[in-house]
Amino acid sequence: MADFWQTTADMFSTLITRPMMKEKYLIKPPFNYIFDIILETRKKTGYAKGLYKSEELDDNYYYIKDRKVFFLQKIIDLTSLTLNEELQAKPNNILEGLEPEQTNVLLQAIYRAAVSGQCNDQHVNQILAGLASDSTSQQKEKDKAIKKCIEQQNIGSIKQTQIKQNIIIDQQQIGIQQLEKKGDIIFKQEQQLEQIKNSDYYPQQAQAIYKQ
Repeated sequence: MADFWQTTADMFSTLITRPMMKEKYLIKPPFNYIFDIILETRKKTGYAKGLYKSEELDDNYYYIKDRKVFFLQKIIDLTSLTLNEELQAKPNNILEGLEPEQTNVLLQAIYRAAVSGQCNDQHVNQILAGLASDSTSQQKEKDKAIKKCIEQQNIGSIKQTQIKQNIIIDQQQIGIQQLEKKGDIIFKQEQQLEQIKNSDYYPQQAQAIYKQ
């Protein structure tokens, strides 16, 4: 099915004048090309109004891949709800140029939804409400992760403090033991001196002790 793009070209040529419906673009539609088609279709029909924030309607906003994925997923969801059809196109595949046939099927579905005359406000609100709920859930998960990280850091800090305190205590105990040993040595020497003083050989023995 080499001419899968032709149906897309035929459809949009009756609705919009730009971007041009050319094979070299439709054979593997890049994001900016799809973006322009959707915005022009929105202007002509009002389809997907309210689905995007003002900054999301500016092509300079899409310098991050995640934003492109988000943009595409919203139009896929809206079109699927409007037509009550399951669409096979996936944002990541579209961005990577994979399965261009499915990308064209998506564009054709967008055209059909846009010219159907259906009011899609309810579907837009449904999608935005779902995104708000997902955002709240994600924020809660982030908060939990941050809290857990802080708790782990606090536990680590407490353990480090305990280790430092234990080291200080050990050093103090070692110092006390060394002082006790020195005290014992001095006490023994003093006892020996007292014994020597009471002996007849005091000078010679005293010198021997002090040489130790």
